[in-house]
Amino acid sequence: MGVTVSADPAGSVRVNGVPASVRMYNQNYFEAVSGGITFPISTEEDGSGLLVGFNPPGSAGGYCTILSVGGPPAPGGGMAGADGPDHFEVNVNTRLLVHSRPSTASPVVAKLPRGMVVENLGCQESEGRIWCHIGDGDATGWAAGEFLVEASGPIRSARATTVVQGAASHTVERVRFPRGQNGTEFTDSLNPGDSHRYVLGARNGQYLYFRLAANGPGMSYVIYNPDGSVLLDETGADREYRGQLWQTGDHTVQVYNTANGAQSFNVIFGIQ
Repeated sequence: MGVTVSADPAGSVRVNGVPASVRMYNQNYFEAVSGGITFPISTEEDGSGLLVGFNPPGSAGGYCTILSVGGPPAPGGGMAGADGPDHFEVNVNTRLLVHSRPSTASPVVAKLPRGMVVENLGCQESEGRIWCHIGDGDATGWAAGEFLVEASGPIRSARATTVVQGAASHTVERVRFPRGQNGTEFTDSLNPGDSHRYVLGARNGQYLYFRLAANGPGMSYVIYNPDGSVLLDETGADREYRGQLWQTGDHTVQVYNTANGAQSFNVIFGIQ
């Protein structure tokens, strides 16, 4: 067939490098579906006897050639409980959405950056995919398992990631820096007409640095003082900000997408 199927301990399956939809039936049998082809995957109770089949629509199937096998799968197909990995690392290009429940329809409670290490609180199958209950030291929630890979601890959090819904067109996120550092940087995206507010605490007399590195036109930002007055009027992404603060409290950087399409961008914060 010219198809490569791989699975990891988090319970995710990739076909030619693309995440597949997975349905768990029991700890020894599950099926992955990609491109209309069903791949039944089974093992014996002790993890031996791995079989990976393929069932194309409208034609006879067969079995894949096993090229390599890691250790035996964790009980529950690597889905969790205490026998799964203690920690996961976020493996996503932008930021991983964390939901209040194992469902894409539930509210987003956090957005986690690539490379962040989180605690595994248990995984389960829901909506045809594996969802993992994770914690980052500030918040807990549910994330899609195909974007998590096994990692070693401790938890590595770049900042608090709790996101709350503001008006219909914006969300609000509190920014914190990694322990011992005075800045942070991450990638984000916005739909057309939307904005996102980044809130970070600072003291009178400190210096704030902010840069918006946009991957297209139509991106701008405004900086507000803790009392709601404007520290910096709306400014294009081509201009960074460096300035001394004169109030103590939560300063807000609101990023806008005024373009006709979705935009990705980087934001860089620093306080000294």
